[in-house]
Amino acid sequence: MRHDRLSAQEQFANTAVGQLRAWLGSGGEVLFGTDLGAADYDPSEEYALMAEAGMSFRQILASLTTAPAERFGESKQLGRIAAGQKADLVVLTDDPSKNIRALAGVQYTLRAGKIIYRDEQRELAKVVF
Repeated sequence: MRHDRLSAQEQFANTAVGQLRAWLGSGGEVLFGTDLGAADYDPSEEYALMAEAGMSFRQILASLTTAPAERFGESKQLGRIAAGQKADLVVLTDDPSKNIRALAGVQYTLRAGKIIYRDEQRELAKVVF
């Protein structure tokens, strides 16, 4: 049974990757979001599947930032780092252009320039090592 479940999971993921690839090929726009909360959810597998479907690092990053801001009419305030923006930022521990899964390695989250999330475990690891 364990192998059957794994096979079903792989089949589901392969189907999703194929559908995303087709969507991208037809010019579709991708917006990424979750209502699960950053501290309780690791989206790194989804980022890897998006890359497998043919999305570049820049496309995946845009799906998290500029694309939703544009779609919801907030691009004058959100989605980029620039003067006059709201300073909603995520600070990562590694470079996601080299490993897309690094987009899930959030060190800090800032909203309006104030830290609203800090990964205490990552900070402790830095002190210990």
